[in-house]
Amino acid sequence: MGAALPTFTRDQVVRLWMSRQGLTAPRGSTPLTQETFVDHLERTGALQLDSVNVLDRAHYLTLWSRFGAFDRSQVDRWVYEDRAAYEYWGHEASILPLSHLPIGRRRMKRFPPESWTGRSWWERFSTSTGSKRRVLKRLREEGTLESTDFETREEAGDGNGSAWELKEDKRSLKLLWHDGRIGISDRRHFRCVYDIAERIYPEGPAASFAEYEDSWLLLALSGNGIAPERHMQNYMTGPALKAPARKKVIARNLKKGRIVEVKVVGVRGPCYALPELLDDIDDLPQPTGTNLICPFDSFLWQRKRAEELLKFKYTIEIYVPASKRQYGYYVLPILHEGRLVGRLDPKLHRDQGLLQIKALHLEPGFEPTAGFIGELGEAIESLAEFVDANDIRMPHSWMGALG
Repeated sequence: MGAALPTFTRDQVVRLWMSRQGLTAPRGSTPLTQETFVDHLERTGALQLDSVNVLDRAHYLTLWSRFGAFDRSQVDRWVYEDRAAYEYWGHEASILPLSHLPIGRRRMKRFPPESWTGRSWWERFSTSTGSKRRVLKRLREEGTLESTDFETREEAGDGNGSAWELKEDKRSLKLLWHDGRIGISDRRHFRCVYDIAERIYPEGPAASFAEYEDSWLLLALSGNGIAPERHMQNYMTGPALKAPARKKVIARNLKKGRIVEVKVVGVRGPCYALPELLDDIDDLPQPTGTNLICPFDSFLWQRKRAEELLKFKYTIEIYVPASKRQYGYYVLPILHEGRLVGRLDPKLHRDQGLLQIKALHLEPGFEPTAGFIGELGEAIESLAEFVDANDIRMPHSWMGALG
């Protein structure tokens, strides 16, 4: 008989998960520097980008949850001027550490990937060779361009093509970004600014196809600590592997000793871990503090994991009709001492400088203490300051409790 598998408790798994996600200590315990920014990207794999701006952009909110208030322009400089990170596909569109560029290059060379469920959609989205050539020619000759530079401007008479050509060329921008011939050089009011790839990405190799596939597993375990296969599925969607490929990758990395199989009490099926992350697992502190988590935070990329380990079922209800929403449009889960204990539905009224908390729901069975109420109030105040709100409006039933 083989040796018994290393066995861990659910509490140990959660503490390691929180540690890898940077959520063990109260918000702001570590200052945000270029070093800690890159470290966060390395550990979690990526910062997801999203256009929804109910409060702030998703990548800024994700960083705020760890580091507290910071200068957004400084983060932009690290990405778009210092090139300490780059934009590409990680978990959806993401900011990725520069060390992961070889993985990105392999995806660029194989775009659209065979395993991608959206492949047929992209084939219908495809544009002509002539359109791609026009876009590349304009970027080389004119410098950086936004998608708005490929919209019809009849009154300008700029000679950049017909309305039909401009519409096709606008689609070509996204396709050329995906296959690595152009990159995102900057953002202006969150709009992508494109340039040819050689003016953005440093020279270097592409990962092998095996290394590209392995990144699905290794990055998911870096961000989660210990996980069964189902908790790693779709953590990183570049690459997105089908079930047979996932099993092959797991078997290959077990054989090479890059990962180990472990058992978790109360968690179904085999679990896996990076062996180096298990050395200090007994010394990890119990998470402290109360925090608000962005819907697109890497902590919630695999919502099945939150449901199984923390008994917290979470759905982003942005695309749910208003009449059918259970909790709200842009709900922030409330993290308290390593547990997801509630949900907060905020709305920033920028013209009034007002942060409105439309609803606040606590999980069944959770009894708020005075300490929790005080920490939640502080978290809401910190969020208001970060999004430049001068006033906070709470639900009437909570106004007295939170002051």
